[in-house]
Amino acid sequence: MFTDGATGFSTTDLHDAQDQILQLDSGGELIWTADGTRLPGYRVTHPTMDGKVQFVEGQICPEGCAFEVRFGVRDGERRAYLTVDYIHWNPGTLVDVEVAGGVLIVTATDVYPPGTVTLSGVISEMTSRGRQPVEGAEVWRLVNYGWRFATTDGHGFYRMPGLYDGAALVNTSKEGYQKDERTVTIHGDTRYDVDLLRQ
Repeated sequence: MFTDGATGFSTTDLHDAQDQILQLDSGGELIWTADGTRLPGYRVTHPTMDGKVQFVEGQICPEGCAFEVRFGVRDGERRAYLTVDYIHWNPGTLVDVEVAGGVLIVTATDVYPPGTVTLSGVISEMTSRGRQPVEGAEVWRLVNYGWRFATTDGHGFYRMPGLYDGAALVNTSKEGYQKDERTVTIHGDTRYDVDLLRQ
């Protein structure tokens, strides 16, 4: 059973980007519900003290990754979705999963769990010519078990999709500037602009 710590919603179904479903039984078998194929050697882990973050570990990708279960709402229905954590880095995008010849095949996508939100804004600095965009600044936001980040473009704009509502630490930095660190509350799509100061 996978439970959303924010809402209490529980399910045994794990959806991929195409809404195909995997399940995990108590014996550690990953079940491909499309044809009933069972793959042994998987387990659920909770790396945080509060148990809110849930991973499925096993033979998922050659570089040693794990599924991270994330939640979203599609057509008014709450669901558990599969994303991949690549050794404590997770882009937050859904994965496409297939089972062929008894082997799990996982492919990254650029699709985010439905119902997630976006943090975006402009990073700039005040100069004698007025406010100017800062290109190449990094914006990092603390998430369940690691960080998500975005880099500003030539207009100082950044966009970080696939987030959840709530308060979390946001760091903004670029070499030659003082680091800005604040707790930012997201509620729906949220704009967060920062003026950096030169060192």
